[in-house]
Amino acid sequence: MNDNSSENIRGSLPNDAVNDAGLKSESAPYRNQQQPDRISPQAEVFSLTLRAGDRTLLDDTSARFEKGKISLIVGPSGVGKSLLLKILAGIQLPDADGIQFEGVVNIEGSQTRAGRSAVVFQTFALLDEFSPTANVQFAVSHRSEKGASSENSKPLPRSSKLLEELDVPTTVPTSRLSGGQRQRLAIARALAYGKSTIFFDEPTAGLDIGTARKVAGLIRETTENHGTTAIIVTHDYESLVPIADEIYFLDPTTKKLELVSSEDWKNLPTRLEKLSATSSHLEDEVAKKKKGLLGAAGEFGKKFAIGTTRCLEEVLLLPYRLLPLWRSPIWGLKFLFHFLNLITGVTAIIYLMVAGLILGFVTTYFTFEYLPFPQFSRPLIIEDILAAVGFGLYRIIIPVIGTVLIAARCGSAVTADIGSKEYGRQLDAMRSLNATPEKYLLTNILFSFLVGTPLLIYIAFQTARAISLIVFLSLEGNESADFWHQFFHRNLEIEGAFYYAGTGWVLMKVLICGLGVGIIAYGVGVQPKLSSNDVSRSVTQTTLYSTIFVLTVHFVFAFFEFQRLE
Repeated sequence: MNDNSSENIRGSLPNDAVNDAGLKSESAPYRNQQQPDRISPQAEVFSLTLRAGDRTLLDDTSARFEKGKISLIVGPSGVGKSLLLKILAGIQLPDADGIQFEGVVNIEGSQTRAGRSAVVFQTFALLDEFSPTANVQFAVSHRSEKGASSENSKPLPRSSKLLEELDVPTTVPTSRLSGGQRQRLAIARALAYGKSTIFFDEPTAGLDIGTARKVAGLIRETTENHGTTAIIVTHDYESLVPIADEIYFLDPTTKKLELVSSEDWKNLPTRLEKLSATSSHLEDEVAKKKKGLLGAAGEFGKKFAIGTTRCLEEVLLLPYRLLPLWRSPIWGLKFLFHFLNLITGVTAIIYLMVAGLILGFVTTYFTFEYLPFPQFSRPLIIEDILAAVGFGLYRIIIPVIGTVLIAARCGSAVTADIGSKEYGRQLDAMRSLNATPEKYLLTNILFSFLVGTPLLIYIAFQTARAISLIVFLSLEGNESADFWHQFFHRNLEIEGAFYYAGTGWVLMKVLICGLGVGIIAYGVGVQPKLSSNDVSRSVTQTTLYSTIFVLTVHFVFAFFEFQRLE
């Protein structure tokens, strides 16, 4: 929940039921447990109602999680436990992706929001482009607005000490760490953030019994050593119950969070097995498609309208998006270099050089080699043809083909990068660390396209220019390089200027194309990804949308750019 959403949530409750901290007054009893004492809990949920599409997952439920304890939220798969965790951690926005919720969620007596707690995700959500030490340092750098400890932060830990304590190797790239090492690194990052509350999302999912018990022991050990409160959502009862201090059961039939007495813990496996047999999966409910041709067309139309609206919103927000509002300038620059390398790296440069080579060769060779009646026409119009080749390459052919190739190659690369971060929940991890993805990712993507697009177009033209000279001299052995230079640039060079005629038009075209491709690539990439196939489809969508956008830009510019020479 963000700050704006918290006001909406409070507004949904009676005025006399909420105090200044957003909690209901003690005169109003809790529905699911006994009247709480006056000791403030670490986290508290009051009157929370959660819906996914048309399905109600929680209905007016309340719970409280005590300080320094390990609390389990147990329930069958697919009933919304991970979604509940995102709400508790403040990283799930209301009315996003068909998810709606209302109620009060507090962390240490204050309305929850992104950054007030740490999260260890089921997928670990590590930033693979950075080292293990950098992953931990990222959390340290975002502990507060100015790097100081906030009121609910713990003393600033040292990255190296945490990695050593949790036995995470620092010389191995993050992407090459084993599953256990990645999980320990995720825990180290959460501890480095220094918050008193740490949420764990299915920490033992997919592990064998022995490994799961080791993970449970690690959670207990780090909780005790660092004085944190752990709230774990899981369906793995057996591995985690030995370390639990209290257990809540998310019952999909009553739609409540039920505090389970210790005497009834032994009955939970039976309840879980019974409910798992009849519980449908949340992902299927949220991603459910309407049947039939009309339903598919309606779904596509809806997505297209939403996507178009979001793109228009981003166009209006473009001046704001270009402001480098990074909480950490160092990390802002690191992400900038990451995307500059992605967009203007060696492979991109080679890609555009090859394109320029082919375009320069084809344009020059076939123009001069296949002139009609060459023995008569060549002496008469060779100068004009050479001038037309230079003008066409600089003003039309290289900008159009080059930006189409940039849209296909660079746009797809950016979407794959962002889509993988969405699928791997790195974007949620950034939000949980109070590092806004739009500021670190979208802003730097736009900067990279602003720099990279004209640079790559320039490289492509210079390559086309060089090969054009070579081809011309090979075909016209009686002419010199000075002759080629004089007439190739006849319509381009401006006396006393260091730039060519029409450079302003070319820059406007390629910059608009670059910014548009960046917005499309990011917008498609951040859409929800439920599988690796969704990431692949997003790459295809970006290629389609961005190339159509680029061609449309050049088509529109053609009506205004070229005027008949006097």
